[in-house]
Amino acid sequence: MNGRRDTPLRILANVYAAQKASRDMTGGVLRYAAVHPGAEVRLYGLGAPRRSLGELRDWRPDGVILTTEDAAEIRRLERIGCRAAVFVNVEPSVHTSLRCASVFCDGAAVAEAAAELFARKRLRHFAYVGTREGDPWSAEREAALRRSAAERDVSFDAFPPPRGDRARTAREAAALARWAAGLPKPCGLLAANDIRAMDVLEACAAAGASVPRQVLVLGVDDEEFVCRQMRPTLSSVVPDFERGGYLAAEALVGLLSGGARRAARRTFGVRGIVERQSTGDPNEAGRIAARAEEFIREHATVPDVSVGAVARAAGASVRLLQKDFKAVTGSTVLAAIQNERLRRVCALLEETQTPIGHMAELNGFESDAYLKKLFRARMGCTMRDWRRGRRG
Repeated sequence: MNGRRDTPLRILANVYAAQKASRDMTGGVLRYAAVHPGAEVRLYGLGAPRRSLGELRDWRPDGVILTTEDAAEIRRLERIGCRAAVFVNVEPSVHTSLRCASVFCDGAAVAEAAAELFARKRLRHFAYVGTREGDPWSAEREAALRRSAAERDVSFDAFPPPRGDRARTAREAAALARWAAGLPKPCGLLAANDIRAMDVLEACAAAGASVPRQVLVLGVDDEEFVCRQMRPTLSSVVPDFERGGYLAAEALVGLLSGGARRAARRTFGVRGIVERQSTGDPNEAGRIAARAEEFIREHATVPDVSVGAVARAAGASVRLLQKDFKAVTGSTVLAAIQNERLRRVCALLEETQTPIGHMAELNGFESDAYLKKLFRARMGCTMRDWRRGRRG
């Protein structure tokens, strides 16, 4: 921060705890505050310690991080003395006296992740379904996927974005189903977000377009509540919302420390793709492996999870599962379980203060000693050194 202050900058972060993206973003804001003692953070919103701005009036916040462009909310922030606001994945819809900046997920990064997946599946046609007309972030993703298709010399289609209140109506759903029926098959289809991907899956079912045999469907945001309730379950691009939260806090401090009234837009990338059934390989071996990988992601931390349990979830015999899983992924089932457990250990070490002595129990390992030995062998350092290095 520029200059010195006797008191920390008071930063609000708006949280919608039911939404994974919002929770991850808040984690990034808190991570920024943890390493910058000149910033103090308080949370408000659904699921936060304080639900409304009224509860924070006497605290007199300096700035706020928002995921909404609601005009009434912005006016309330002005009245309680906020001087600056950073908007994550939205732009303010009204003129405001607040210093403003915005942080968006990079549309090109989303599109490239999708294109790489579709190319790996050897698809020769890409498609896109966006949100409402006038949503710039959705249009950005469409344009980027179109470019990625052209670079790979594959064909491309986009469903015309509906206008305003025409979105998600029965008429629009019927139009989407007709469009899906006419797509070249097989194809890879990216939806602007997971909610829109849900519409796509319903449209494909209505059109008789089999997912994933004819259409591979990919969403964005990895909202697990949405992705796991779909049939087939939905694959999704995972934006790095935690990085977005960190950047938002950094941008807000810059505004409050005397920067321009309108700061340049910042972007954050993606962490990868969580594959579920909607982008599974259309052949039987691929479907078995995809079901097995999904079960492992969800149950790896159960201490007694077995190859037999994975086989039952995948709808295959143990022998067939082991053969097909190795052929598709290049890994054994047991190695995949171990890798998922280690991935979760690394995430806990990096993102939480969970004691190292609890890691084995929380992640399904047979003993603390076994985990410590395995971690050092695989990661080349102790868990304590890993945590220090990631937070240093």
